[in-house]
Amino acid sequence: MTCHSCRIQCQKHGKDRKGHQRNRCQQCSKTFLEPREKPLDGMYLPMEKAETILKMLVQGVSIRSIERLTDIHRDTILRVLVKAGERCEKLLGEKIANVPVKDVELDEIWHFVFKKQKALRPGDDPSFATHGASPRLIGARN
Repeated sequence: MTCHSCRIQCQKHGKDRKGHQRNRCQQCSKTFLEPREKPLDGMYLPMEKAETILKMLVQGVSIRSIERLTDIHRDTILRVLVKAGERCEKLLGEKIANVPVKDVELDEIWHFVFKKQKALRPGDDPSFATHGASPRLIGARN
């Protein structure tokens, strides 16, 4: 490893409290660590635990169940989920580009709208079916 300021070869100089190798420049006496990859951006959670959390989320396990099984707070679980989602979005943005789209399938949203329109009573305003609650849900309770 070379010194950042002097550009000469450094010597090993012990380890830090986490066990990472430290280096020291003989000329300027600066001590520094080799740059290393931070997959979780500064989270203290071990990578194995993060992988377990993501595997459980993919399998459909609820966040509170994961919290009970792994003894990790639900806020940390959600942070891991958001971090993985951001990384996936970035990867897809880099890898998938200029793909021509011929058909877009929206069957789930149309199914939802169709059910809302079926639920309307005669005389109800149909614009509520696609933009919000049914008019009979807005008034007094039945």
